[in-house]
Amino acid sequence: YWRNFSFGDLGETAKLRREMLETLLPRLKIAKQCRLEEKCLVVQGTRRAYKIHLGSGNILMEPDDQYLCIVKAPAREKKNDLFLPFEGDNKLAVLLSKAFMLAADDKITDPTIVSQIEHL
Repeated sequence: YWRNFSFGDLGETAKLRREMLETLLPRLKIAKQCRLEEKCLVVQGTRRAYKIHLGSGNILMEPDDQYLCIVKAPAREKKNDLFLPFEGDNKLAVLLSKAFMLAADDKITDPTIVSQIEHL
């Protein structure tokens, strides 16, 4: 059940998120490291490739589809109110944050995340 919910078919919001990413991705610094698949944004890091589910935001690591657990950091105080074109879709903001972090996976220092990535 969990795997189907976390990595299953996309709902309407996730389908819209995918459409937004099709437009947004080519403009990002990490564009060459990313590709969209049916249900996932695939990010090629230095250590591994990662499939971020567009619905749940959960991550599977290639080549063996190991689950990668990344917990959102506590919210920081907002200093600027910056309008984003996807405002209101917090999941897209989280998804992009994960994509940027994983594209530079060789710079990750959190021992919990590094141990998961290096566990082959």
